[in-house]
Amino acid sequence: MATEEQKPQELDDDELFDLIGAVGAGIGVAKDEGLPSAARQVGTDAAEDAAAKLADLKHLGQT
Repeated sequence: MATEEQKPQELDDDELFDLIGAVGAGIGVAKDEGLPSAARQVGTDAAEDAAAKLADLKHLGQT
């Protein structure tokens, strides 16, 4: 049963790492001057959205 109790935490960890990766990827796209401005804006939006979700997790005490 200990394994079953650990699974939700592992999912939270996966979500946390996914959000951190999304912030980094979004910033990378946003800073790539070789991309069209619309694509860079998508990167900015993705990074901002992921950062907001990370902040929400922090406020909920999940990090």
